[in-house]
Amino acid sequence: MNKLRLFQKRQLINHIRDFFTVREFFELETPLLVPSPGMEVHLHGFRTNYQDFQGQSHSYYLPTSPEFSLKKALGNGYQQVFEIARVFRNQGELGSLHHPEFNLLEWYRPGSYEDIMADVEVLLHSLDQLDFLKESADFSWSSGVQRSSVQQCFQQYAQLDLAAGMQDLVSWRNQAAQVLQEQIPADDNFEDIFFRIWLKFIEPNLGLHRPEIVYDYPASMAALAQLKAPERQWAERFELYIKGIEIGNAFSELIDSDEQLQRFEAANHERDSLGYPPHPVDHDLVRAVGQMQATGGIAMGIERLLMVITGETDIRQCFFQPLGTESGAMKRT
Repeated sequence: MNKLRLFQKRQLINHIRDFFTVREFFELETPLLVPSPGMEVHLHGFRTNYQDFQGQSHSYYLPTSPEFSLKKALGNGYQQVFEIARVFRNQGELGSLHHPEFNLLEWYRPGSYEDIMADVEVLLHSLDQLDFLKESADFSWSSGVQRSSVQQCFQQYAQLDLAAGMQDLVSWRNQAAQVLQEQIPADDNFEDIFFRIWLKFIEPNLGLHRPEIVYDYPASMAALAQLKAPERQWAERFELYIKGIEIGNAFSELIDSDEQLQRFEAANHERDSLGYPPHPVDHDLVRAVGQMQATGGIAMGIERLLMVITGETDIRQCFFQPLGTESGAMKRT
C-alpha cells in the first residue's frame, strides 16, 4: 500500500467524475453480479452462486467490464453514459501492470470512435489540473495526442506490410520469421503472429513522448466494434497508449444483434478450442445491441492511468490491499 498513490487515485477519480458530469454524461451504477462476465476469448471471469429460498442455485459472475450492462442502458434509451466500475479478471491477472480487481472507466456517446478520440484528447488535456501530473523532459502532456494507424505502426517499427499479410498467411509467416529471427510455430495463426510482432517491436514504442492513439485494427480483431466501410477489412477500433502502456480500448460500437450473436458464438468456439470453458451468452445484451443508435465507447484503466501520470511502476501500489501481498513482502511506503 502506498498512501500517496491512494490519495492521488481518489483525486483522479473525482476529477474524471466532474469532467463527465459537467458534460452532461449520466453516471450509471451497474450490477456486480451478472449473467455473463464478458465474451473476450482470453479474459476469464470469477464465478459465484446465489441460493434462493427453494434451495435452487443460480450461477452469476463478477464482471470483467461494465460494458454489457451499460449497453443494455443504451438500448433502453440512455445516450451519454459513464461509469467508474470495479471489475474482476481471473487466471493470472497479477503483476506490475495487472491486478485481478481494478477500476475501469467506461463512457459511451452517440457517434463513432472518432468522437471518442476527441473526448480522449479533451480528457487528457484536462489532467493538467492535477497537481501531481508528472512532467519530464522527454514526455509532453500538452502537445496533443498522436494518431497512428495499426498499419503504419507495423511499417514503421517492423517494416512489415500488414494489409498484405492479412491476405497471404504464408507470406506473412515467412516475413514475420525474418523480422523476429525465430521459428514460427506451425500452429500459429495470423493473430498469434500479429501479437508476437506487436509485443516485441511495436507496443514498447507507443506513446513514449506524448499520448498516442493507435487505430484501425484488422477485422478479425474487431471484438465488439463496427467494421470499416466499404471494404470491411479494418475494424473501427483504437487503443490509447501512454509511455508504452495500453490505457484504453475503444470502438465504434456494433449495433447489429445478429452479427453480435455470431461473434459471441465464434468466441465461445475459440474458447473451447483452447480448453477454456464457454461463457454464457447474455441474450438481453444481444437484443439491446440491436436497439442502440450509432455509438462510440471506450474502457480505460484508472490505475494504469494513475501510473503513467505519476511515474509509478507497480500497479499494486495503487491499491489499499493488493492481492498477493498478505505476507507483507511487498514494499510499503
